Amino acid sequence: MPQNMVNGKIEVGFEGCVDFKGRRFVRAKTGGWRACSLIVGYEFCERVAFAGIWSSLVVYMTSKLHEGTVSSSINASNWVGTVFITPLLGAYITERYLGRFLALAIFCCIYTLGTGIMTLSVSLKSLRPKQCPINEDCQKASPLQNGIFFLGLYLIALGSGGTRPNICAFGADQFDDSVPKEKQLKNSFFNWWVLIVFSGGLFGQTVIVYIQDKMDWGVGNGIITAALVASCFLLLIRTPVYRHKIEPGRPLQRIVKVICTMFQNWKVPVPADPSSLHEVDSKEYVPEDRYLIAHTTHLRLLDKAAIQNGAASNPCTVTDVEETKLVIQILRIWVTAIFPSTLLIQAGTLFVKQAMSLDRKLGHKFEFPAASIGAFVPISMLLSLIIYNKLLVPVMRRFTGNPRGITILQRMGIGMLIHTVAMITAMVIEMRRLDVVKDHGLADQKHAIVPISIFSLLPQFVIMGIAESFIEVAKLEFFYDQAPMNMQSLGSVLYAASVGVGAFVNSVLLTVISSVTGHLGHKSWILDNVNASRFDYYYAVLALVNFMNYLVFLIMAALYTNQTETVEASERDSSNTEENAMSNPSYSD
Repeated sequence: MPQNMVNGKIEVGFEGCVDFKGRRFVRAKTGGWRACSLIVGYEFCERVAFAGIWSSLVVYMTSKLHEGTVSSSINASNWVGTVFITPLLGAYITERYLGRFLALAIFCCIYTLGTGIMTLSVSLKSLRPKQCPINEDCQKASPLQNGIFFLGLYLIALGSGGTRPNICAFGADQFDDSVPKEKQLKNSFFNWWVLIVFSGGLFGQTVIVYIQDKMDWGVGNGIITAALVASCFLLLIRTPVYRHKIEPGRPLQRIVKVICTMFQNWKVPVPADPSSLHEVDSKEYVPEDRYLIAHTTHLRLLDKAAIQNGAASNPCTVTDVEETKLVIQILRIWVTAIFPSTLLIQAGTLFVKQAMSLDRKLGHKFEFPAASIGAFVPISMLLSLIIYNKLLVPVMRRFTGNPRGITILQRMGIGMLIHTVAMITAMVIEMRRLDVVKDHGLADQKHAIVPISIFSLLPQFVIMGIAESFIEVAKLEFFYDQAPMNMQSLGSVLYAASVGVGAFVNSVLLTVISSVTGHLGHKSWILDNVNASRFDYYYAVLALVNFMNYLVFLIMAALYTNQTETVEASERDSSNTEENAMSNPSYSD
């Protein structure tokens, strides 16, 4: 039963969710917003920390550690890539060994330790190279100084890998869907979550970056560390009020088993009649929060894993095989979703280097921080989302009949095209900047400020924000919505991994293009002297590659077939079956 009365007095929660001692939780003493407020508070501080560090990372490495344009951009890209790749490791450790709360407890401490080490690195003069006159070659950071700085950075990345795949899901676990009031609160929780993620990132990109730029790097990072220490402490001290959901089954192990069993039955032919493949009664899937999936004809090689009386003594079920097929289909879309993230990384690397070379004054006294220009991407994204949901969706719904207005894959494709427009815009603006550099004879002056306002870069940031409102939201929704039942966490990890791999792709491109273009005595496109570089050529290459990636995406989207789950469990009536089918429409149309 969803809920019971114990001794006629104490209302306890549903089976499959317990308190910190492993008992059925008491509803009046656990969960709800009393628990979620602390989880949301930590997430706000984490987003402030990440945005504040990421936005100013290139600025700090070039101005304080005296790194070059290419090396600082590569190091920043590699760090961001690690931040978004480590959730793969974190999700595995969580599923296999720790569980959500213990993973949060351990990794939030690692995250906080990382910010503490970074604060020491940017605060102590002995841990950074000496400052030098602006027109002289500066001393590089020593191996020890670099080691401590990057130790802090990558501890943050490791801590992020354990918290990001768990914290939102752990917050959602604090609400019981079987109770209407709590289900309504759960819906509001997700709305607040999006707001917290956005506001935390914006606070980090503006207030924290301003403090770092105008007051002291140690003060800005110290505020981040203090906030994380406090929020992590409160998160842990309130352990008795949390509800802990017991996760049934291990989805990744099922996928591995399907692949291994397929190879065991490699020499056994797939039967012509799919009904002869191994399957169990649909009721057996209910305890695992899964539903029976009908057989499909694509990727039939995987059907070998469900052959009965084959070489494998323990065959997989058709549902296991179909879940694996769906994951493979999702991965084909995932590959094409990587490169747009490569373009997004420019907002924190080369775009910032452009901003550092421009006039940042507002009035007589205020100077706009170069790193804060990136805040216009999330601002533009937020405004675009409001316009999209309030104006465009109702209009498009009338023509398409789709509740979303357009399909998720169509939305993703539009985002890719807008990203191409953003890079073309960045190319044109950079060409204009270089014209002014030439007119004023500043090409050989590495630290010269070009007499153009920093806000001339706004179009490329705004258009990128519009693109993100299409593609990033579509990616998040697609990977979650199309993941098989009981594998939604895998969808969230795939979303994060697409950003991480995109960042690493940017590092590879920077390395290759700067090396190739500077070969045999030619001037490299990407130099430490921004005024002598040709960022416009690099942006043109990115725009071309992204358009080619879009064409590949069109092919993958055309080949994509949605997996229809056939819900036959006795607890589900026909209306629920129709509702489930409507929540997973075919995006190949």
